[in-house]
Amino acid sequence: MTDTAVSAAPRWAILGTGGIAEQTIRDIRLAGTMDVVAVASRTRASADEFAARHSIGRVFDTVDAALESAEVDAVYICTPHSSHFDLARRALLAGKHVLCEKPLTLTAEQSRELATLAAARRLFLMEAMWMVFTPAIAHVQEVIRSGAIGEVRFVESSMGFNFPRTDTSRLWDPDLGGGALLDVGIYPLAFAHLMLGRPETITASGVMEPNGVDLRSTVHLGYADDRSASVSTSMTEVIMPFAVIGGTAGSIVMDPPFFSGGAIHTYAGPSFAQQTTVVPVEGGGYVPMFRAVGEAVAGGVSDHPAHPLKNAIAVLEVIDEVRRTLSASHAADVGVASASTRYGFARY
Repeated sequence: MTDTAVSAAPRWAILGTGGIAEQTIRDIRLAGTMDVVAVASRTRASADEFAARHSIGRVFDTVDAALESAEVDAVYICTPHSSHFDLARRALLAGKHVLCEKPLTLTAEQSRELATLAAARRLFLMEAMWMVFTPAIAHVQEVIRSGAIGEVRFVESSMGFNFPRTDTSRLWDPDLGGGALLDVGIYPLAFAHLMLGRPETITASGVMEPNGVDLRSTVHLGYADDRSASVSTSMTEVIMPFAVIGGTAGSIVMDPPFFSGGAIHTYAGPSFAQQTTVVPVEGGGYVPMFRAVGEAVAGGVSDHPAHPLKNAIAVLEVIDEVRRTLSASHAADVGVASASTRYGFARY
């Protein structure tokens, strides 16, 4: 969807000065298409320190001040998961374009509401699923388009870490959107969606704590014509972040970490003839996404074709269903959940 062009150089504000903002600011600068003119945080002190470290000229006392400012055209939301919906909604209502860290929101319903609001106001809105924009993903898509592995029939992808349990970590806090699915599981689930689209069935097993924080899960996705995907994620075990794509004429194996770059192996035919391509990572990995987002906003694009809102929402629909399955199992005092669901999808 393309709208009336905005300013040739939209002015961006970063909302939040935590780990993700520190991790990405260098890549934003390397991309060269996003003019970061301001920063805002929960406290003026943290915003001042961030601005000084990264030579950002304008500091707002509050997030509200940034959203109300005529000096800001767009915002990059780098705050905890639980704040994404509220901040993105307020930004859109204030007429700002929005790039929001993943997950876009805690639920698919929240994201559908934001998508409707952004469309009505003709504003850019995107989940910052940077993996989709990497040269590694572009290479895999080109191999598939070439026919080298035939029709894609199966995807397997996993990612897990053993996160320390602390009282201050957002990962263990249900009020901050804690849990494995929204933090790390979203990557392999987004990868499966990118390769196979929306599933027709979802089968899930895993463990959820009494407070609603999911610790680990294995998800099997079923598609038309008996295609399938298998995704595993955890925040209590280390699971290699790899990806495998199986086709009718060959397969692709992406070395860890599949979501950023590295060695990609293509195996063709019954002999498994191997061809390996090493794909470099630009900057910290986020550069291609920031470059694409900056160009899209400057060009008046409201829904980026590489990662449209419908894709982010579809992945959240799967996460919603897996969390429902784990929660229902816990309520029944089963301990480990396992269920299969077939359902339809909403408009987005």
